[in-house]
Amino acid sequence: MKLSLFISRRYLFAKKSHNVINLISLVSAVGVAVGSLALVVALSVYNGLDDLIKSLYNALAPDLKITAVEGKVFSSQLFDCQIVTENKNIAFYSKILEENALLKYRSKQHIATVRGVDSVFLQRSGIGKSIIEGEAVVRRGDVNTAIVGKSIAMTLGLRPHFFDPLWVYFPKRGQSLQTLNPATAFNQEYLRPAGIFSIEMDADSRYVFAPLALVQNLLGYKNEVSSVELYLKPEANPKSVKKEVQKIVGKDFKVQTKAEQNEVIFRMMQSEKWATFFILFFVLLVASFNSIGSLTMLIIEKKKDVQTLRSLGATDGLVRRIFVQEGLMISLLGCAIGVALGLAACWAQIHFKIIKLSGNFVIDAYPVKIAAADILLVFVAVTLIGFVAANIPVRYLLKKL
Repeated sequence: MKLSLFISRRYLFAKKSHNVINLISLVSAVGVAVGSLALVVALSVYNGLDDLIKSLYNALAPDLKITAVEGKVFSSQLFDCQIVTENKNIAFYSKILEENALLKYRSKQHIATVRGVDSVFLQRSGIGKSIIEGEAVVRRGDVNTAIVGKSIAMTLGLRPHFFDPLWVYFPKRGQSLQTLNPATAFNQEYLRPAGIFSIEMDADSRYVFAPLALVQNLLGYKNEVSSVELYLKPEANPKSVKKEVQKIVGKDFKVQTKAEQNEVIFRMMQSEKWATFFILFFVLLVASFNSIGSLTMLIIEKKKDVQTLRSLGATDGLVRRIFVQEGLMISLLGCAIGVALGLAACWAQIHFKIIKLSGNFVIDAYPVKIAAADILLVFVAVTLIGFVAANIPVRYLLKKL
């Protein structure tokens, strides 16, 4: 064991002549422990929320999404989908056409976005796992069916087992709505409600899924689609596949990964996480500076020891390391206790769901996910703060002795 570390350890745990030094050291360690605990818990909760939000939004988000740079729709024949799927990393592709429409169920009406989807979308997306009533189908034999968002179903009073049809009205392209008979300005068709899904509030109040061919027919399209969605094999890297697909489809099309499709939401979550981290970091910084008082009084108390060490040939660097290392020990001891308590709290929340969420949420308790990188970050932050806090009194006071 190095001499400086040996002496600093003895100074930390040995009985002081002034009890106030022990008290200040204890307060400093407790402050660091509380700050470390708060950091571990806060970062773990944000990790859990981040995973939850990603799982909700990714239920409808493909691995890669191809859309036109200009315009709402494009012909799927502009590029050969078979060329795209020749990439060994692409497992399936799906064609999507969406447009706003007027929904009418019995005497109630609602504006929603109708998404025309094919069988691949129903099989590969997460919509099937989000069904809370009925089933995820958009066609039963010769009958066209619809999958309706939970909020829309509640607004319309719609249930899958009801016999009443759901009427869909799309404005005719090139047709003015200011006519003597407004009904002639719409293409209309009915769908049988087959299922109700619940993912997250925005999707639940916005989307209705219907057969792709029906939506194309009502909008007066043949091969036009809003997007082509690609589903990759598990081992594929979305970013590298994106570059390959972008070369194939050209500059007239935009290829987006899952993160890019919901960029605003994901960036907001990351920004909130780091904002919370820096707020707690400064709280931890203030708590750690209690060690300045502890070290100041310890150096004054050990004035004779310092002089003795110098008489024995100790350099100023050795004396400085002794007290700096003691300051670090106080910070790291508090950090270790705080991290341990934080991990215990997170473990208890994961297994026992102690803190519940009130209201109508997709989960009943705060989600928590422990990340090793966050724990390492906490230790690095405490070490950095402890080193700076320890150097302030040591460098100043040792020059006076």
